[in-house]
Amino acid sequence: MTHGMLVLLTAKQSSHRAGKQRGFSLLEIMLALAILGGSLAILSRIVDTGISAAREARDLANARMICQAKLSEVLLNSTAGFTPQTQPLTPVDSFDSQSTTPFEFSVEVQPGQLGGILLIRVVVEAQNPDGGEPLARYSLVRWMIDPALGLEELEAEEEAAREEAAGMEGSA
Repeated sequence: MTHGMLVLLTAKQSSHRAGKQRGFSLLEIMLALAILGGSLAILSRIVDTGISAAREARDLANARMICQAKLSEVLLNSTAGFTPQTQPLTPVDSFDSQSTTPFEFSVEVQPGQLGGILLIRVVVEAQNPDGGEPLARYSLVRWMIDPALGLEELEAEEEAAREEAAGMEGSA
């Protein structure tokens, strides 16, 4: 073989190899698609988890606001002289107008460990539309003096008696 033929043969071999390596093989494409499919499946699970966590946080925040409002309502009524009453689970509207989650609240009134003290527990649940366990639950507990004892009236009478006594001393 001459030197010219050797160069020509080498050039043909390199061009033949270059033509063979231009595209991807079927195996490489299948492997790339499998990796892409697995990645998309993992990303969709991450997105679902994020959406679920955001929905749970929204429901818990709504339950907290409803619970605080209902406890304030009970306390306000008790300052007007009404004794708090136990109330079973009752549907209530959410503060979030875009929320489709149904909420229910209940009020539990129990006598405290000391006489004349009441334990008030307000519980709000974000109900699962599909049934089953509530989506979120929030409760607040408050101790208060029983308004039925009439301590405020007794205190007002004592204050009036002190003022009357002070008025008599001042005139004497």
